[in-house]
Amino acid sequence: MWKRKDSDRRQDREQTRRKHARDGQIRGGQAKGDQLRGERIRHKWDNCRYVFQRLGQEEGPGAFALCGGDLVFGVLLPFLEAALAGAVAACLVSGKAPGEILLLVAGYVILLQTARYLQGHLRAMRDKTLFLFRIDIMYEFNRKTLEMDGQSLETAKGRQMWEAAKRNVYNGNHFGIEAYARSFWNMLLNLCGLVVYGCIVGRESIFLLILLVSQTLLVTWFHGAAEKRALRAEDEIDGKWSGFQYLRRESIVPQNGKDIRMYGMDKWFLKTFYQMIERSVSLLDWQEKGYTAAGIANHLLSFARNVAVYGWLLGRMAAGRLTLPAFLLYLGIIAGFENWVRGFLEAVINLAKNKKIVENYRKFIDFGTVEEGKPAPKRPGKLHEIRLEHVCFRYEGNMECSEEGHMECPEEGHSREDTIHDLNLTIRAGEKLALVGPNGAGKTTLIKLLCGLYRPTSGKVFLDGEELQNLSQREVFREFAVVFQDVFTFAFPVAENVSCVKAGTEDGPRLRRSLEDAGLLERVQSLPKREQTSMDKDMDPEGVTFSGGELQKLMLARALYKDSPVVILDEPTAALDPIAESEMYEKYDEMIQGKTAVFLSHRLSSTRFCDRILFLEKGRVVQEGSHESLMREGGPYAELFALQARYYRKQV
Repeated sequence: MWKRKDSDRRQDREQTRRKHARDGQIRGGQAKGDQLRGERIRHKWDNCRYVFQRLGQEEGPGAFALCGGDLVFGVLLPFLEAALAGAVAACLVSGKAPGEILLLVAGYVILLQTARYLQGHLRAMRDKTLFLFRIDIMYEFNRKTLEMDGQSLETAKGRQMWEAAKRNVYNGNHFGIEAYARSFWNMLLNLCGLVVYGCIVGRESIFLLILLVSQTLLVTWFHGAAEKRALRAEDEIDGKWSGFQYLRRESIVPQNGKDIRMYGMDKWFLKTFYQMIERSVSLLDWQEKGYTAAGIANHLLSFARNVAVYGWLLGRMAAGRLTLPAFLLYLGIIAGFENWVRGFLEAVINLAKNKKIVENYRKFIDFGTVEEGKPAPKRPGKLHEIRLEHVCFRYEGNMECSEEGHMECPEEGHSREDTIHDLNLTIRAGEKLALVGPNGAGKTTLIKLLCGLYRPTSGKVFLDGEELQNLSQREVFREFAVVFQDVFTFAFPVAENVSCVKAGTEDGPRLRRSLEDAGLLERVQSLPKREQTSMDKDMDPEGVTFSGGELQKLMLARALYKDSPVVILDEPTAALDPIAESEMYEKYDEMIQGKTAVFLSHRLSSTRFCDRILFLEKGRVVQEGSHESLMREGGPYAELFALQARYYRKQV
């Protein structure tokens, strides 16, 4: 069931994805209109095939056996209930003894109760299986979120797709893939009921059957029109929902609370919330008007049908062509037929509502997929050389493509749109390199390109001669230890935040050594549970809150514990004063001996110990050399260094 190995799950999912890709190819040579119609039909059934292939993969063939058993009893029970009144009437008309009638009724009741119990048990097991199926898909969704290409997830499109896909598993059992599977089985159950009851009615009168089928088709058409109307508003509702979720999430983040209160942003938040909700409600009202019109049409058609059917039955009975038992049987059958129609329409509507949610989930699962490449190259002495050739990078919204569809750098007149522009750089194995420059120069973007978090818009990044995008991303990440300026911790024990492994599996001496080298061991040893003390109070009321400087030291300890061949420090000492920062960088120099290292800082005095310094401006390297050579050369580096030196002297 849901405890299958991750490797088996991934293999099954990959096979399914490839099959869908093959099935999704439409043969050439067809007219455009036929192609679009064929695509719509294929897409509807492709969704269904996807859901039930996944159900079989995750829960096994037993899931279909449970659904099949529920279907059999679901059709049988209403028929037995409808036949009971007719059977009793037949006994009375034939003059059977009261004892025989009582025995017949008792047998019927026992049969009905047994069937009800079995159906209830099967349905409970079916619903449990479908719930576990959603849990399995939830696991896949979370895994995809953690393993997908981070660059794709950072885009507006990626965030919107994530929010839309989340509804597939996190909005309860009435939405998403679980509701889709349940609605399909309910549709099949009601369809089987319609067929069985239609056959019974057809034996008595073709006219009656045509009347019932015609009414069913008309009602289905009205509800289909209402559903098409509703789906037209679905995309806008999804967009509003994504924005609403963003505002809700940001409004409760503790770090945002001070700004919201100090600047009176609560009124702005509430007004924006209200506007989004108001627009969503108006769209829902517009959808509901379509359903209301379809419901009125359904009731009018049902009334007309009942008048015609019951009048026909009474006429047949008055003419002596229909017995009382048969009249009662057909009365129950006709009433049951109406229930089947109602159930069928409800299932179809729910299926259509959840179809879009399942589609959004499938798009997200295939979005930003990282292809597995070759293992990252291993070098003696744990040293790596990194090379960039004509690298350009733009964030979403500034992308330009060549006519062939390949991403390329813009012409010179458009270079301001690039964050990184036509950069050629080699970081030698074992070299200590500093990246400095004003804010917005592209320093953080560059290190994300270096370690594989971002893909170049054009150009190539090499690790020891191998193109980075051809290597296994997971293995590439193992070769880099990066301390970003944005601190990221979980509300877990200190040991887990540093080691990034489950509590109790970390290397104790290595953990303490990393904390000591980062200057945090004394602070951790003073905590109530030492390294097992939780950070923050979200999951543990006895958790502690670290200061900004302590959190940056914790991030350094995390990088030291990882012990990767390449270390990148992105302004990790921004929360420290200039003197403390300079001392910390000197300590970094001692700790990273024998590694390839890249340092980022807006304080130029902190990186004088590096072998080489690059001064970035608007995504370009405008100066390169050691601190001494750059000071002799003059230019923006020397000017900024002198400006900072004057500022610090004034502060002192």
